[in-house]
Amino acid sequence: GVEGGMLEDGVLASDLGQVQEMWDVREGCNPAARDHGYNYKYDLSLPLRQYYDVVEEVRRRLAERFPSDGGTPRAVAVNWGHVIDGNIHLNVVTPGRFEEDPEVLSILEPFVFEYTKKQGGSISAEHGLGRCKNQYLGQLAKDPRSLMAMRSIKDIFDPNGIMNPGKYLPSASA
Repeated sequence: GVEGGMLEDGVLASDLGQVQEMWDVREGCNPAARDHGYNYKYDLSLPLRQYYDVVEEVRRRLAERFPSDGGTPRAVAVNWGHVIDGNIHLNVVTPGRFEEDPEVLSILEPFVFEYTKKQGGSISAEHGLGRCKNQYLGQLAKDPRSLMAMRSIKDIFDPNGIMNPGKYLPSASA
């Protein structure tokens, strides 16, 4: 917390009204980002000491690739999350553009995933891997045996591959 040098400042709700106000701000983050442009979403967990470093590094990489010309930026990194458990919702928004931008994506992936692994974090803190991140699971697993165990368990409960095909585990050929 603040005493240990992990936080510089914070607010603690003093009543249920303030709790609701804080929750409303948090719940408004996704719609606000989505309303401004295409949103690249990352649900990461990181050690608390490195919690915000990924945001700063992504901002640096975006600024290096897309220098500001004084107008609307090509991409903006924003974040929210729950610091207490190291979960950060890193979002990169392309203001005014609502389609995926392959050049922005190439700056983000696989960098965000590799960076997170190097910090000892996880690329899926609470929302799962889905179809977008499962292709990285094999190379980012902390232990190759873990991936083999996951596949074995899935095969036991879903021998025909009909439950959420293509989600979580990459295809066997990946």
